[in-house]
Amino acid sequence: MAAATPWIGTATTVVPKLRATGGRRILRPPLYYCQMARRVHSGGGKYVLFDPIHVNWRAGHVDGWVPADSALPLGPWQRTQTPLPDAIYENVFVHLAVKGYSSNLRKMSRAHGIPLFNPPLPDKWRVMKLLAAPEVRQYVPETLRLADVDAAIRRIVRWRVAYIKPIGGYGGMGVTRVEAQAGDRYRVSLDRTKTRIGTSRRLLTKPQLRAWLQVRSRYPYLVQQGISLLTLGERKVDFRVVCQRGRRGEWQMVGVVPKLAAKDGVVSNIIAGGSLVSIAECQELARRYGKSVPVRELEESGLALARAIGQRHSNAGIIGFDLGVDEGGHVWMIEANPKPARALLSADARRRSAELNADFALYLASRRR
Repeated sequence: MAAATPWIGTATTVVPKLRATGGRRILRPPLYYCQMARRVHSGGGKYVLFDPIHVNWRAGHVDGWVPADSALPLGPWQRTQTPLPDAIYENVFVHLAVKGYSSNLRKMSRAHGIPLFNPPLPDKWRVMKLLAAPEVRQYVPETLRLADVDAAIRRIVRWRVAYIKPIGGYGGMGVTRVEAQAGDRYRVSLDRTKTRIGTSRRLLTKPQLRAWLQVRSRYPYLVQQGISLLTLGERKVDFRVVCQRGRRGEWQMVGVVPKLAAKDGVVSNIIAGGSLVSIAECQELARRYGKSVPVRELEESGLALARAIGQRHSNAGIIGFDLGVDEGGHVWMIEANPKPARALLSADARRRSAELNADFALYLASRRR
Protein backbone atom coordinates (compact mmCIF):
# COMPACT_ATOMS: atom_id res chain seq x y z
CA MET A 1 0.00 0.00 0.00
CA ALA A 2 1.23 3.50 -0.81
CA ALA A 3 1.91 5.87 2.08
CA ALA A 4 -0.38 8.83 2.79
CA THR A 5 2.21 11.04 1.09
CA PRO A 6 3.24 9.31 -2.16
CA TRP A 7 6.84 9.28 -3.26
CA ILE A 8 7.36 9.90 -6.98
CA GLY A 9 10.70 8.89 -8.47
CA THR A 10 12.53 9.63 -11.70
CA ALA A 11 15.11 7.01 -12.65
CA THR A 12 17.97 8.61 -14.58
CA THR A 13 21.74 8.90 -14.65
CA VAL A 14 21.44 12.71 -14.56
CA VAL A 15 22.77 14.16 -11.29
CA PRO A 16 22.61 17.66 -9.76
CA LYS A 17 25.42 20.05 -10.64
CA LEU A 18 26.59 23.38 -9.26
CA ARG A 19 24.57 26.15 -10.89
CA ALA A 20 24.65 29.91 -10.50
CA THR A 21 21.28 31.31 -9.42
CA GLY A 22 20.28 34.35 -7.44
CA GLY A 23 23.88 35.43 -6.99
CA ARG A 24 24.98 32.14 -5.45
CA ARG A 25 26.01 28.67 -6.58
CA ILE A 26 23.76 25.81 -5.60
CA LEU A 27 23.65 22.11 -6.31
CA ARG A 28 20.53 21.16 -8.26
CA PRO A 29 19.48 19.12 -11.32
CA PRO A 30 18.34 20.55 -14.68
CA LEU A 31 15.19 22.68 -14.69
CA TYR A 32 12.95 19.86 -16.02
CA TYR A 33 13.37 17.79 -12.86
CA CYS A 34 12.85 20.84 -10.65
CA GLN A 35 9.58 21.49 -12.50
CA MET A 36 8.54 17.88 -11.92
CA ALA A 37 9.40 18.19 -8.23
CA ARG A 38 7.36 21.40 -7.93
CA ARG A 39 4.33 19.77 -9.55
CA VAL A 40 4.62 16.68 -7.35
CA HIS A 41 4.79 18.90 -4.26
CA SER A 42 1.72 20.89 -5.32
CA GLY A 43 -0.06 17.54 -5.87
CA GLY A 44 0.67 16.42 -2.32
CA GLY A 45 3.64 14.15 -2.99
CA LYS A 46 7.41 14.00 -2.51
CA TYR A 47 9.95 13.66 -5.30
CA VAL A 48 13.26 11.82 -5.61
CA LEU A 49 15.74 11.70 -8.48
CA PHE A 50 17.83 8.52 -8.52
CA ASP A 51 20.10 6.29 -10.56
CA PRO A 52 18.53 2.85 -11.24
CA ILE A 53 21.55 1.14 -9.70
CA HIS A 54 21.20 3.09 -6.43
CA VAL A 55 18.18 1.18 -5.14
CA ASN A 56 18.34 -1.28 -2.23
CA TRP A 57 15.32 -3.40 -3.04
CA ARG A 58 15.79 -5.74 -0.09
CA ALA A 59 16.03 -2.92 2.45
CA GLY A 60 13.32 -0.95 0.67
CA HIS A 61 15.05 2.38 0.11
CA VAL A 62 16.56 4.59 -2.58
CA ASP A 63 19.80 6.56 -2.41
CA GLY A 64 18.78 9.63 -4.37
CA TRP A 65 18.45 13.39 -4.62
CA VAL A 66 15.64 15.52 -3.18
CA PRO A 67 15.08 19.28 -2.81
CA ALA A 68 16.48 20.50 0.53
CA ASP A 69 13.12 22.26 0.91
CA SER A 70 10.38 20.40 -1.00
CA ALA A 71 8.46 23.65 -1.40
CA LEU A 72 11.48 25.27 -3.12
CA PRO A 73 12.68 22.82 -5.80
CA LEU A 74 14.62 25.56 -7.62
CA GLY A 75 16.80 25.85 -4.52
CA PRO A 76 19.56 23.46 -3.45
CA TRP A 77 19.14 19.67 -3.53
CA GLN A 78 20.66 17.11 -1.21
CA ARG A 79 21.46 13.42 -1.36
CA THR A 80 19.56 11.22 1.06
CA GLN A 81 17.78 7.91 1.50
CA THR A 82 14.06 7.74 0.78
CA PRO A 83 11.46 4.97 0.74
CA LEU A 84 10.90 3.10 -2.49
CA PRO A 85 8.81 5.29 -4.83
CA ASP A 86 5.09 4.66 -5.27
CA ALA A 87 5.47 5.37 -9.01
CA ILE A 88 8.55 5.72 -11.22
CA TYR A 89 9.19 7.67 -14.41
CA GLU A 90 11.94 5.86 -16.31
CA ASN A 91 14.10 8.50 -17.99
CA VAL A 92 17.36 6.69 -18.70
CA PHE A 93 19.10 7.81 -21.91
CA VAL A 94 18.12 5.77 -24.96
CA HIS A 95 21.60 4.37 -25.62
CA LEU A 96 21.78 3.09 -22.02
CA ALA A 97 18.24 1.73 -22.02
CA VAL A 98 18.98 -0.20 -25.22
CA LYS A 99 21.97 -1.79 -23.48
CA GLY A 100 19.78 -2.94 -20.57
CA TYR A 101 20.75 -0.35 -17.95
CA SER A 102 17.17 -0.26 -16.62
CA SER A 103 16.35 -3.96 -16.94
CA ASN A 104 16.72 -4.76 -13.22
CA LEU A 105 14.76 -1.63 -12.30
CA ARG A 106 11.83 -2.84 -14.40
CA LYS A 107 12.04 -6.37 -13.06
CA MET A 108 12.16 -5.32 -9.41
CA SER A 109 9.47 -2.67 -9.84
CA ARG A 110 7.14 -5.38 -11.13
CA ALA A 111 8.08 -7.65 -8.23
CA HIS A 112 7.26 -4.88 -5.73
CA GLY A 113 4.07 -3.82 -7.50
CA ILE A 114 5.44 -0.34 -8.26
CA PRO A 115 4.02 1.18 -11.45
CA LEU A 116 6.83 2.26 -13.75
CA PHE A 117 6.06 4.20 -16.90
CA ASN A 118 7.87 4.76 -20.14
CA PRO A 119 10.13 1.78 -20.63
CA PRO A 120 10.95 1.24 -24.32
CA LEU A 121 8.08 0.42 -26.63
CA PRO A 122 8.20 -2.73 -28.76
CA ASP A 123 10.44 -2.50 -31.82
CA LYS A 124 9.40 -0.61 -34.96
CA TRP A 125 7.94 -3.69 -36.62
CA ARG A 126 5.69 -4.59 -33.70
CA VAL A 127 4.58 -0.97 -33.32
CA MET A 128 3.60 -0.92 -36.99
CA LYS A 129 1.62 -4.13 -36.56
CA LEU A 130 -0.06 -2.74 -33.45
CA LEU A 131 -1.10 0.35 -35.42
CA ALA A 132 -2.95 -1.76 -37.95
CA ALA A 133 -5.99 -1.14 -35.70
CA PRO A 134 -8.96 0.20 -37.74
CA GLU A 135 -9.04 3.58 -35.98
CA VAL A 136 -5.44 4.48 -36.91
CA ARG A 137 -4.41 2.34 -39.90
CA GLN A 138 -5.10 5.29 -42.21
CA TYR A 139 -1.99 6.99 -40.81
CA VAL A 140 0.42 4.07 -41.34
CA PRO A 141 2.33 3.68 -44.63
CA GLU A 142 2.50 0.20 -46.13
CA THR A 143 5.30 -1.62 -44.32
CA LEU A 144 6.80 -5.10 -44.46
CA ARG A 145 9.64 -6.88 -42.77
CA LEU A 146 12.72 -7.33 -44.94
CA ALA A 147 12.86 -11.10 -45.40
CA ASP A 148 12.17 -11.84 -49.07
CA VAL A 149 14.53 -9.59 -51.06
CA ASP A 150 12.70 -10.07 -54.37
CA ALA A 151 9.40 -9.15 -52.70
CA ALA A 152 11.06 -6.02 -51.32
CA ILE A 153 12.33 -5.04 -54.78
CA ARG A 154 8.86 -5.51 -56.25
CA ARG A 155 7.49 -3.11 -53.64
CA ILE A 156 10.23 -0.58 -54.33
CA VAL A 157 9.44 -0.72 -58.06
CA ARG A 158 5.72 -0.25 -57.36
CA TRP A 159 6.12 2.50 -54.76
CA ARG A 160 9.04 4.21 -56.61
CA VAL A 161 10.39 5.38 -53.21
CA ALA A 162 10.98 3.23 -50.11
CA TYR A 163 12.80 3.52 -46.80
CA ILE A 164 14.86 0.66 -45.38
CA LYS A 165 15.01 0.96 -41.57
CA PRO A 166 16.75 -1.05 -38.84
CA ILE A 167 13.97 -2.36 -36.61
CA GLY A 168 15.86 -1.58 -33.42
CA GLY A 169 17.41 1.69 -34.59
CA TYR A 170 17.03 5.21 -33.24
CA GLY A 171 18.17 8.73 -34.06
CA GLY A 172 17.87 8.19 -37.81
CA MET A 173 20.86 5.83 -37.82
CA GLY A 174 20.88 3.39 -40.71
CA VAL A 175 17.70 4.75 -42.32
CA THR A 176 18.17 4.49 -46.09
CA ARG A 177 16.06 5.88 -48.95
CA VAL A 178 15.82 3.82 -52.14
CA GLU A 179 14.42 5.52 -55.27
CA ALA A 180 13.59 3.58 -58.43
CA GLN A 181 14.87 5.41 -61.51
CA ALA A 182 14.90 4.87 -65.24
CA GLY A 183 16.89 2.04 -66.77
CA ASP A 184 16.52 -0.31 -63.78
CA ARG A 185 18.74 1.93 -61.65
CA TYR A 186 18.16 2.64 -57.96
CA ARG A 187 19.40 5.67 -56.07
CA VAL A 188 20.39 4.65 -52.52
CA SER A 189 20.77 7.50 -50.02
CA LEU A 190 21.98 7.39 -46.41
CA ASP A 191 22.71 10.21 -43.95
CA ARG A 192 23.91 8.52 -40.79
CA THR A 193 25.20 5.20 -39.45
CA LYS A 194 26.37 4.13 -35.98
CA THR A 195 29.96 4.84 -36.96
CA ARG A 196 29.68 7.75 -39.39
CA ILE A 197 27.77 10.99 -39.90
CA GLY A 198 27.83 12.14 -43.50
CA THR A 199 25.80 11.64 -46.64
CA SER A 200 26.22 8.69 -48.97
CA ARG A 201 24.54 8.70 -52.38
CA ARG A 202 24.96 5.77 -54.79
CA LEU A 203 23.36 4.59 -58.00
CA LEU A 204 22.90 0.81 -58.10
CA THR A 205 21.81 -1.65 -60.74
CA LYS A 206 19.10 -4.16 -59.82
CA PRO A 207 21.64 -6.96 -59.14
CA GLN A 208 23.63 -4.56 -56.96
CA LEU A 209 20.47 -3.53 -55.09
CA ARG A 210 19.55 -7.19 -54.58
CA ALA A 211 23.00 -7.87 -53.09
CA TRP A 212 22.74 -4.76 -50.88
CA LEU A 213 19.32 -5.84 -49.59
CA GLN A 214 20.48 -9.43 -49.14
CA VAL A 215 23.08 -8.29 -46.60
CA ARG A 216 20.48 -6.33 -44.64
CA SER A 217 17.96 -9.16 -44.74
CA ARG A 218 20.24 -11.08 -42.36
CA TYR A 219 19.40 -8.52 -39.69
CA PRO A 220 16.09 -7.06 -38.41
CA TYR A 221 15.06 -4.46 -41.02
CA LEU A 222 11.77 -3.25 -42.39
CA VAL A 223 10.79 -1.78 -45.75
CA GLN A 224 8.37 1.14 -45.71
CA GLN A 225 6.60 2.94 -48.52
CA GLY A 226 8.02 6.39 -49.16
CA ILE A 227 5.60 9.31 -48.79
CA SER A 228 5.66 12.40 -50.98
CA LEU A 229 6.20 14.69 -48.01
CA LEU A 230 5.33 18.36 -47.87
CA THR A 231 8.33 20.22 -49.33
CA LEU A 232 9.18 23.85 -48.62
CA GLY A 233 12.05 25.41 -50.53
CA GLU A 234 13.40 22.00 -51.61
CA ARG A 235 13.42 20.81 -47.98
CA LYS A 236 11.08 18.05 -46.85
CA VAL A 237 9.21 18.67 -43.60
CA ASP A 238 8.11 16.29 -40.89
CA PHE A 239 6.68 17.03 -37.46
CA ARG A 240 7.58 15.80 -33.99
CA VAL A 241 4.23 15.52 -32.19
CA VAL A 242 4.61 14.87 -28.46
CA CYS A 243 1.71 13.38 -26.49
CA GLN A 244 1.63 12.62 -22.75
CA ARG A 245 -0.78 11.32 -20.15
CA GLY A 246 -1.97 13.49 -17.28
CA ARG A 247 -3.57 13.37 -13.83
CA ARG A 248 -6.51 11.19 -14.90
CA GLY A 249 -4.45 9.05 -17.25
CA GLU A 250 -5.82 10.75 -20.37
CA TRP A 251 -3.61 11.58 -23.35
CA GLN A 252 -2.90 15.27 -23.91
CA MET A 253 -1.02 17.29 -26.51
CA VAL A 254 2.33 18.78 -25.49
CA GLY A 255 3.60 20.25 -28.73
CA VAL A 256 4.06 20.05 -32.49
CA VAL A 257 7.59 20.79 -33.70
CA PRO A 258 8.31 21.13 -37.45
CA LYS A 259 11.65 19.72 -38.61
CA LEU A 260 13.12 20.62 -42.00
CA ALA A 261 15.47 18.06 -43.52
CA ALA A 262 18.55 19.21 -45.38
CA LYS A 263 18.14 19.45 -49.14
CA ASP A 264 18.00 15.88 -50.41
CA GLY A 265 18.19 14.73 -46.76
CA VAL A 266 17.01 11.24 -45.86
CA VAL A 267 16.12 12.11 -42.26
CA SER A 268 15.33 15.40 -40.53
CA ASN A 269 17.51 14.86 -37.45
CA ILE A 270 19.54 17.92 -36.47
CA ILE A 271 22.76 15.89 -36.42
CA ALA A 272 22.08 14.94 -40.06
CA GLY A 273 21.70 18.55 -41.20
CA GLY A 274 18.05 19.13 -40.32
CA SER A 275 16.77 22.22 -38.54
CA LEU A 276 13.90 23.22 -36.28
CA VAL A 277 11.37 25.98 -36.84
CA SER A 278 8.32 27.00 -34.84
CA ILE A 279 4.82 26.19 -36.03
CA ALA A 280 4.27 29.88 -36.78
CA GLU A 281 7.46 30.04 -38.85
CA CYS A 282 6.55 26.84 -40.69
CA GLN A 283 3.06 28.15 -41.49
CA GLU A 284 4.50 31.41 -42.80
CA LEU A 285 7.02 29.53 -44.93
CA ALA A 286 4.28 27.29 -46.28
CA ARG A 287 2.16 30.33 -47.23
CA ARG A 288 5.03 31.70 -49.31
CA TYR A 289 4.83 28.53 -51.42
CA GLY A 290 1.04 28.52 -51.56
CA LYS A 291 0.77 25.59 -49.15
CA SER A 292 -0.61 25.03 -45.65
CA VAL A 293 0.22 23.07 -42.49
CA PRO A 294 -2.71 21.04 -41.06
CA VAL A 295 -1.90 21.61 -37.36
CA ARG A 296 -5.25 20.40 -36.03
CA GLU A 297 -5.03 17.19 -38.06
CA LEU A 298 -1.48 16.59 -36.80
CA GLU A 299 -2.63 16.96 -33.19
CA GLU A 300 -5.67 14.75 -33.68
CA SER A 301 -3.59 12.09 -35.43
CA GLY A 302 -0.95 12.13 -32.69
CA LEU A 303 -3.54 11.69 -29.94
CA ALA A 304 -5.31 8.90 -31.84
CA LEU A 305 -2.01 7.05 -32.33
CA ALA A 306 -1.06 7.54 -28.66
CA ARG A 307 -4.41 6.16 -27.49
CA ALA A 308 -4.00 3.13 -29.77
CA ILE A 309 -0.57 2.36 -28.29
CA GLY A 310 -1.76 3.10 -24.75
CA GLN A 311 -4.57 0.55 -25.06
CA ARG A 312 -1.98 -2.18 -25.48
CA HIS A 313 0.81 -0.67 -23.35
CA SER A 314 -0.67 0.92 -20.24
CA ASN A 315 2.80 1.93 -19.00
CA ALA A 316 3.33 4.27 -21.97
CA GLY A 317 3.14 7.81 -20.63
CA ILE A 318 4.98 9.90 -23.19
CA ILE A 319 5.40 9.28 -26.94
CA GLY A 320 6.93 11.50 -29.58
CA PHE A 321 5.59 10.71 -33.04
CA ASP A 322 7.38 11.75 -36.20
CA LEU A 323 4.48 12.53 -38.51
CA GLY A 324 4.59 13.52 -42.15
CA VAL A 325 2.06 15.36 -44.30
CA ASP A 326 1.87 14.56 -48.00
CA GLU A 327 1.25 17.20 -50.64
CA GLY A 328 -2.46 16.32 -50.49
CA GLY A 329 -2.65 17.14 -46.77
CA HIS A 330 -2.94 13.55 -45.48
CA VAL A 331 -1.08 12.77 -42.23
CA TRP A 332 1.25 9.75 -42.05
CA MET A 333 3.15 8.21 -39.14
CA ILE A 334 6.88 7.80 -39.78
CA GLU A 335 8.20 6.80 -36.33
CA ALA A 336 7.11 6.42 -32.71
CA ASN A 337 9.69 7.51 -30.12
CA PRO A 338 9.13 6.43 -26.48
CA LYS A 339 11.90 8.73 -25.25
CA PRO A 340 11.52 11.89 -27.37
CA ALA A 341 14.28 14.46 -27.01
CA ARG A 342 13.09 17.37 -24.88
CA ALA A 343 15.59 19.66 -26.61
CA LEU A 344 13.18 19.85 -29.56
CA LEU A 345 10.47 21.44 -27.40
CA SER A 346 10.01 25.09 -26.52
CA ALA A 347 10.53 26.17 -22.89
CA ASP A 348 6.76 26.29 -22.33
CA ALA A 349 6.30 22.83 -23.83
CA ARG A 350 9.12 21.42 -21.69
CA ARG A 351 7.45 22.81 -18.57
CA ARG A 352 4.12 21.30 -19.62
CA SER A 353 5.88 17.99 -20.29
CA ALA A 354 7.42 17.98 -16.79
CA GLU A 355 4.07 18.78 -15.18
CA LEU A 356 2.22 16.08 -17.12
CA ASN A 357 4.85 13.51 -16.17
CA ALA A 358 4.39 14.44 -12.52
CA ASP A 359 0.60 14.33 -12.86
CA PHE A 360 0.64 10.90 -14.50
CA ALA A 361 3.00 9.53 -11.84
CA LEU A 362 0.68 10.82 -9.10
CA TYR A 363 -2.24 9.19 -10.93
CA LEU A 364 -0.41 5.85 -11.02
CA ALA A 365 0.54 6.16 -7.34
CA SER A 366 -3.09 6.85 -6.38
CA ARG A 367 -4.28 3.75 -8.24
CA ARG A 368 -1.77 1.64 -6.33
CA ARG A 369 -3.45 2.35 -3.00
